Amino acid sequence: MAQVVTIDTKGLDCPIPLMKMKEALEPLQAGDIVEVEFTCPEATVNLPNYCQEHGHDVVSFEKLKTGWKIVVRK
Repeated sequence: MAQVVTIDTKGLDCPIPLMKMKEALEPLQAGDIVEVEFTCPEATVNLPNYCQEHGHDVVSFEKLKTGWKIVVRK
């Protein structure tokens, strides 16, 4: 069963959301999930780009009332 890690970086400026996502992904196995909630507008580009560049799947990406949420599969 896939492990799910949830990270709340709301209120933190870039590059903190990306750094926290990278830290969370590092020890995980292929197929595990990281969910990141964030408010930094730059991360709407940076997080999906990082995933694409490193072979991680963006399972979902949504706008929330306060910020965004990205779900990534390693």
